[in-house]
Amino acid sequence: MHPLALQKRGSILLLVLVLVVVVSFALTIFIERAQVEIQSEGYYTKRAALRLHAWSMMEVAVATLADVKAIDSGLFAPNQGWSDPLEYADVVPPEGIEVSFEFIDESGKANINDLAEDSLLLLFDELGFDLDVGLRLANVLLDWIDEDDETRIDGAESREYSSLELDASPANQPLRSLEELRYLFAFRDLFFDEKGQPLPVFQQLSEAVTTRDVGQLNVNSASALALRALADLDDLDKLAIDQFRSGLDGELGTGDDNYFSSRDEILEALGDIPAGAPLGSQISVLTTKVVVSDGGYSFALIGTMNLTAEAPSLEGAEGNLNYPFLFLELREEPGANNARPL
Repeated sequence: MHPLALQKRGSILLLVLVLVVVVSFALTIFIERAQVEIQSEGYYTKRAALRLHAWSMMEVAVATLADVKAIDSGLFAPNQGWSDPLEYADVVPPEGIEVSFEFIDESGKANINDLAEDSLLLLFDELGFDLDVGLRLANVLLDWIDEDDETRIDGAESREYSSLELDASPANQPLRSLEELRYLFAFRDLFFDEKGQPLPVFQQLSEAVTTRDVGQLNVNSASALALRALADLDDLDKLAIDQFRSGLDGELGTGDDNYFSSRDEILEALGDIPAGAPLGSQISVLTTKVVVSDGGYSFALIGTMNLTAEAPSLEGAEGNLNYPFLFLELREEPGANNARPL
């Protein structure tokens, strides 16, 4: 064959190989993008379905709580039988759907907005802070929530915050969330890391205090820290409470656990209640978290309810919903609880 013909054939072959490589690369990119779009579409479709399941499961939880409250004339503790709403209501989730419930008794905590300086000092002392640090924390907090702009000793008002390169100044009103503490002098360094993430001591604090108006402290769920800070009860008082709640076997978390259902029972267990101590036995504010999962997808619905007040109808995912309790907050939690497929 003529050398020119061979050279021409070689050029054509090279061109074909280049085209094959280019087309293969383009096809690979197309397939990858198509997979992403399909996964994204599947994620949002799955998320919409899980959202409906989450609302349905919240209704099961609320109905269970309302039923138990009607039967027992109050809600006191999970061992009344409402810790597993699906079992109580004899409801089976759709195939492939996993459901979990978490209940947090906000009335088992002290309202941090109501604590006086002495109680705050006791609280911070129990958390392991020295007196001078506790004084600093207490006065910074009190300056943040009081209505005036007069700086307490060791406190901080608008003038002190103006020196920061932060868009923060005292709210001059009660804390709306414990997360708000990240903006306060001293708190941001002692309760959060340099990235603003909560430290373990913040978790200890959140187990003892709340920003909800809970009224009386429910001794059925109150921590030793909350009992000390709000009711001035000591370790012996906490021991007496736990002994009553432990039932006959003397162990908490077993089938025969007891719960206080009246102030008279509390008085009998303690022998005496400090004057003015706001101790009670009922749950007044309860946070319920429902998480529904299907494979690598999950969706969370979180509601905080005032169990002592009835509410008007609420517009939800399935139209107007009539609840027996007043929802103080109801949110669909974004982020980790609405994860994309693993």
